[in-house]
Amino acid sequence: GESDVAQDTMEQARRELDEVLRPWREKFPRVRVVDEVRLESPAQAVVQAATDSDLLMVGRRKHPPALGPRLGPVVQAAVHHADCPVAVVPHE
Repeated sequence: GESDVAQDTMEQARRELDEVLRPWREKFPRVRVVDEVRLESPAQAVVQAATDSDLLMVGRRKHPPALGPRLGPVVQAAVHHADCPVAVVPHE
């Protein structure tokens, strides 16, 4: 049913997140990383997850589309609503 699909989606997302974070955790073992997988609005999830954080780091495209916004909706929500300082880091 629907809960099985949600559970499968969560498990797949956790596996992918673990794979992405593994080399960084090995390289920087003293950095505490809290990883969560949520099935909700990405902007809302990021802002809520940062509630008890000292710093929220979010990525943005180094070269955004010419006609697109400079910051996406998740980064904008983080900058405007997070309860902690936000670092916006370009990637790609």
